[in-house]
Amino acid sequence: MRRYAKPAAVVTALGALSLVAFGSGAAADTADRATGSGSPSRVTAESVSWNHGTAQVNKRIIERYTSEYLPGRNPALASRFVSPDIVVHSGGQTWQGRDTYLGIVAANLKAFPDLKWTAQDMRAEGDTVAVRYTMTGTHEGPFAGVEATGKAIRSESMAFYRLSHGKIVEERAQLDMLGILRQMGAIPAV
Repeated sequence: MRRYAKPAAVVTALGALSLVAFGSGAAADTADRATGSGSPSRVTAESVSWNHGTAQVNKRIIERYTSEYLPGRNPALASRFVSPDIVVHSGGQTWQGRDTYLGIVAANLKAFPDLKWTAQDMRAEGDTVAVRYTMTGTHEGPFAGVEATGKAIRSESMAFYRLSHGKIVEERAQLDMLGILRQMGAIPAV
């Protein structure tokens, strides 16, 4: 994870948030624990405090992303959360750009019109937020080379989002494709 030596200006979709909310005493206490020396290190105190602040801001952005954008299916809303230059890694492939990202979302919605992503757990550190999702939907269109089956699908997935200036710039997602293909009947259950 990246460490920030000093608070840089961070523009977020949440508006003007500041580190004042974390208090100056917290930085000194954190520095004492971080250095283990009992004497605060100014650089360490700022690094640890800023890193914590950034993680909490990023977690709030991803909470909004999962509660506002994912269920709403509004492509215009994506610009609030997703960088135009986003890079997505999933299933051994890499895609780049918000338009490509929106195309993937649209294809998934065509395959599963009632697609629902539910965040089960979320953790944040520095510029990265990890989310464990449950995905549910009905297979009503082509997906992974399989024509519509009408079967209900439930799957687990994980995604790691890296943020910069309040926007998602990178996503690393892992979907249980084997489980989905088995539920669709494309691969026999063991």
